[in-house]
Amino acid sequence: MKKVSAFMVLMLLCTISIFAQNKLISVSGRVMESDSEEPAAQATVQLLSLPDSTYAAGVASSDKGWFTLPKVKAGKYLLKVSFIGFRTKFLPIQLTDNVSDKQVGNISLEPDAVMLKEAVVTAEVPPVIVKGDTTEYSAAAYPVPEGAMLEELVKKIPGAEVSDDGKITINGKEIKKIMVDGKEFFSDDPKVSMKNLPANIVDKVKSYDKKSDMARITGIDDGNEESVLDLTVKKGMKNGIISNLIAGYGNKDRYEGGGMVSRFKDDSNISVIASANNTNNQGFSEFGDAGQGLGGGNAGSGITTSQLLGVTYAKETTKMQVGGNVQYGHSNNDARRTSSSETFLGEASSFGQSTNLSNRDRHDLRIDFRMEWRPDTLTTIIFRPNGSYSQTETSSSSWSRTDNNSHNPVNERESTSSSDGYNWSFNGSLMAFRRLNNKGRNLSLGARFGYSDSESDGYSDSQTQFFELDSISDIARYTDRNSDSRNWSVSASYTEPVFKNHFLQLRYEFAHRKQLSQSLVYDSINKYPYPEYLERGYDNDLSTRVENFYDTHTASLSIRGVYAKMFYDVGVGLTPQSSLSKTTIGPNYKKNLPEQNVLNWSPSMMFRYMFTKQHVLMFRYNGRSSTPNIEDLQDVIDITDPMNLRYGNPNLKPSFNSNFNLNYRRFIPEAMRSYTLDVSYSNTLNSVANKMTYDPQTGARIYKKENVNGNWRTQGFFNFNTPLKNQKFTILSTSVVGYSDAVSYTSVGDVKKSEQELSTTHSLDLRERLVGRYRSEMFDVSLNGSVNYNLVRNSKQENSNRETFDYYVGGSTNVNLPWQVAISTDVNCRFKNGYTGGLNNNEVMWNAQISKSFLKNNAATLRFKIYDILKQQSSLTRSISETMMSDTEYNTLGSYFMVHFVYRFNTLGGKMANNRGGKRGYDGNRGGGHGFGGGMRPMRY
Repeated sequence: MKKVSAFMVLMLLCTISIFAQNKLISVSGRVMESDSEEPAAQATVQLLSLPDSTYAAGVASSDKGWFTLPKVKAGKYLLKVSFIGFRTKFLPIQLTDNVSDKQVGNISLEPDAVMLKEAVVTAEVPPVIVKGDTTEYSAAAYPVPEGAMLEELVKKIPGAEVSDDGKITINGKEIKKIMVDGKEFFSDDPKVSMKNLPANIVDKVKSYDKKSDMARITGIDDGNEESVLDLTVKKGMKNGIISNLIAGYGNKDRYEGGGMVSRFKDDSNISVIASANNTNNQGFSEFGDAGQGLGGGNAGSGITTSQLLGVTYAKETTKMQVGGNVQYGHSNNDARRTSSSETFLGEASSFGQSTNLSNRDRHDLRIDFRMEWRPDTLTTIIFRPNGSYSQTETSSSSWSRTDNNSHNPVNERESTSSSDGYNWSFNGSLMAFRRLNNKGRNLSLGARFGYSDSESDGYSDSQTQFFELDSISDIARYTDRNSDSRNWSVSASYTEPVFKNHFLQLRYEFAHRKQLSQSLVYDSINKYPYPEYLERGYDNDLSTRVENFYDTHTASLSIRGVYAKMFYDVGVGLTPQSSLSKTTIGPNYKKNLPEQNVLNWSPSMMFRYMFTKQHVLMFRYNGRSSTPNIEDLQDVIDITDPMNLRYGNPNLKPSFNSNFNLNYRRFIPEAMRSYTLDVSYSNTLNSVANKMTYDPQTGARIYKKENVNGNWRTQGFFNFNTPLKNQKFTILSTSVVGYSDAVSYTSVGDVKKSEQELSTTHSLDLRERLVGRYRSEMFDVSLNGSVNYNLVRNSKQENSNRETFDYYVGGSTNVNLPWQVAISTDVNCRFKNGYTGGLNNNEVMWNAQISKSFLKNNAATLRFKIYDILKQQSSLTRSISETMMSDTEYNTLGSYFMVHFVYRFNTLGGKMANNRGGKRGYDGNRGGGHGFGGGMRPMRY
């Protein structure tokens, strides 16, 4: 670690020294609107040389009003700033050699009263606007109940889905991060925003693919993008403190409490959030049980009580961006699980039943920091460290039984277990970027480091009765596990303009990783009291200790073409890898694999054509080869559970994965109509599968890793969204088609004489969803219906074939009554067909609430809400794989009611806007006008 730290400090000093200042001088500042104190986006900034006022340099201001002019020589100049709807401003400046970066600060533009006098119009807020690769949704077009959080707003966005575990997808793309006014909000945890940000502070929701730091700064697309949601806070919510506090209590001793206090400004934001509840509402997705249950009292994996506390901060200046967050979370999960399964064994099957009671108590702490420093206009340095600590205690008891094809018992098992462990880690990255000229030549250097350590103690006790063998197995064990990982890497990339509109990029990276995994198993602890079983020593056949040393060199070459409407990038990377494992404990001792040396390669291609900024076609391809997991290359992986023995395969081959994606998007501004088409295809050569052997006498399963070919998947997604003529009706259609082939080894023939053969499971998935919405000043109504069709066919086993239909019909409404009373309700019905085992039961989920706002500016709201009024919610789910079908049911919260008190406080001196629909002006909906005119001032109502 000392060597790595010294290297990073030395690299930082060398970077600053190498990237010396130029003799040329840059001019930077910010353009602001004097009346609203908002930044002026796309204002024209020109530098005129004196005394003849000839043009020297010019740029357009960013969305935040910032500008940096290209470097010029020392001398006397006139800075000209113009913006439609404002008076042009002239500012004389003197540039000298001893100041390389001239800061002119904020430049305030005065409104042009003559131009704005007649600019008064009335119009509906556009629900969706497409600007290049950004899709912008107006929050006012999607009303939500009073007091709702961001999650309710996102669920109403066209093409958006929020899964049971909290995963967010927009038009088929998973959202990795949520930002607020372009700044990171609690790092990589979207659930923090979804569960804790009030919907009524949001003006716009922008969806786009955020480029990596390297691509953003250098302009070289490296393919490392992540889909994000960027929230624009309402204009009236800035430059003051806003808070949202909520407390609730209901029957069955259900409670919820939480709050958020924030200060949002154009150049900074700070937020503090806290909550405590026993209704499965989670905030931090990386913590323990977080996100496992459905929020708001729905079904989930047991019942979770949780508390969380978090602070996030971001600050931006002309030279520096800093930000970070601290998160603490605690959760306690009680789960009761009942499951039944059928394992396909050729002409027969085996059947399983099980119940499990478990408790998990977990504490987590995480700290993230980010710094981006621009010492001059050509240099950027980014430092991102983070650390985490977690402590977990678990306990469980279970019962299981396996029957043969005649439903006669094969085995029955009872077991208990407990564990206590911790994990901590510290990671970081340092990147330095330097633009060497204004033609596209640039250089970047980087370093990464990471360290993690974990340890756990576990006790297990099981008793298994084998009916055909007429025997009983009694096992009691103590297991001491610990592991650590250390890694570091250095990288460099260089970009050179080679000919007109084309750039060549070279990149090299070296990475080193050392991992230790140790598991010491002490057997028969029921026969030997503590500490005698420790003195007897661990069981070498059940224990393991493996060290792995892994080095990679990555060299890549790519060429990029950039035109006004077209962009393409073609490249290839070569990655020589070496891996050496040393086993000193366990059944693999003295069976060390020789050092593995593999050469992987990864081609890539991207093409984008922009007919207009609202009409884009994009194609991507990338291929990547990867070596097998080192654990899978061991002869023995894990034989501690006699009912599930896992073996590896030293002869596994590297796999190669290919991914194709075609995306087409179009937005028609005059009709406010949008289309999105996305088609993807992927396949894997030499993928790794489990080859299962079933013992009919004991019910035990033996798994061995094998390479298989033939796995592939394709999916098509089409989304259509349009309002009708009066703009109050909106229609949304979403269509999904998916098909996949999954190859595995399946037992075929008589169970006692079964042989392993390859089989292919063909899966067809068709989904159609239609949504209609009506909104007005007084109420909004949404109706939806969808059909899901799933067909599963196996090439070897007809008894695993399934064909199911799921029909969904639902609706919701929000009604604004006099005296600040609001009523909201939603009903969702599910009708199933084609299921077996009692799963064809239909469900009707009905929730309702009534709220009353009061106090000055309606700062307080009293809300009464009932969840699952008809008590029909089900937590029963079915999963089907190549060799097994299983049904699982958890305990749930069930039906309950709760009374909430919501209080909103602000220091802005005015009434806080809400999201209850109606007409709004562009003055309070900043950016709506920019979608139709670039740098024009938005019109006022």
